[in-house]
Amino acid sequence: MSEFGILLRQLRKNKKVTQRQLADWVGIDFTYISKIESGTMDPPAEDKIIRIAEVLGAEPEELILTAKKVPTSFQKLIVENREVPVFLRKASDLSPAQWKKIQDIISEPEEDEPS
Repeated sequence: MSEFGILLRQLRKNKKVTQRQLADWVGIDFTYISKIESGTMDPPAEDKIIRIAEVLGAEPEELILTAKKVPTSFQKLIVENREVPVFLRKASDLSPAQWKKIQDIISEPEEDEPS
């Protein structure tokens, strides 16, 4: 079973929603929900994942990332900034100390630009 399928089943059962109900509300076949949960089918497209999140009261980004799909907002950033793909390719080679530096930079409050 896929990580997405496990999460989907857990969210659906927590909300006491049947596979058929979820499928009807999202606009997909209920057998597809069953196959996603069992891991025999890949997660749906991002728009359907967002709809599933809305129906089940989940965070869309969490579901999208769990489905191993790149959110549209990230796709745009990657396409528009040539350095992002280079960084992503090299990210797996970073040491813990290098990751710590990146986290420190990200956590820094932005400096006000002079007016």
